[in-house]
Amino acid sequence: MKSNLKKITLTAVFAAIIAVMTAYIKIPTGINGGYVHVGDSMIYLAGCLLGPYAAIAASIGGALADILAGAPIWAIPTAIIKPLNSIPFIIATAYYVKHKDRHRIIHLSTILMTIVSGLITIVGYYIADGIMFSFETALLISPLGIIQPVGSALVFIAVGFALDKVNIQKHILNK
Repeated sequence: MKSNLKKITLTAVFAAIIAVMTAYIKIPTGINGGYVHVGDSMIYLAGCLLGPYAAIAASIGGALADILAGAPIWAIPTAIIKPLNSIPFIIATAYYVKHKDRHRIIHLSTILMTIVSGLITIVGYYIADGIMFSFETALLISPLGIIQPVGSALVFIAVGFALDKVNIQKHILNK
C-alpha cells in the first residue's frame, strides 16, 4: 500500500513538473503559436524513475500544459503523444536494471532513447498538424520540430547526470 501511494504521489508531482516546465518555461518559435520547452526532459526523467506511471504523468502534465498555455486545441493530441514519449525510457531503464542489477538514469540506452522519443514527437505532431490543419502545412513546419527534442535531450542528460550523482533512485525507489 505504501509503495503504491508513493508511486501515485510521484506521478502527480511529475505531472505538475511537466506542466510547469512545458507551459511556463518556454521559448516562442513564432510559428503557429508554437514554442520550445523543456517539459519533455521531465517526461524522459519520469520514464526512468516511475516506470509505466510515467505515461500517466506525461499525458496529464502535457495536456494540462496546453490548457494552461492557452492552446487547449492541442491538449488531446498531446495527451496521446506525450505518453508515447515516455515508453522508450521506461523500456530502456527496465532493460538496464534487469541486466546491470542497478538503476541509473543516464546510460547509453537512455541517451539513444532521446532520439527515438524525439522522432515520436516530430511524427506525432506532424500527424496532429495534418489532421487539424493540412498535411501540406504540417510538412512545412515539421522540420522546426527538431529543436524541441534536442533541447529536451540536453536538459535531460544534464539533470539525469546530476541526479545520478546524488543517487536520487535510492530516495525515490527505496533502493
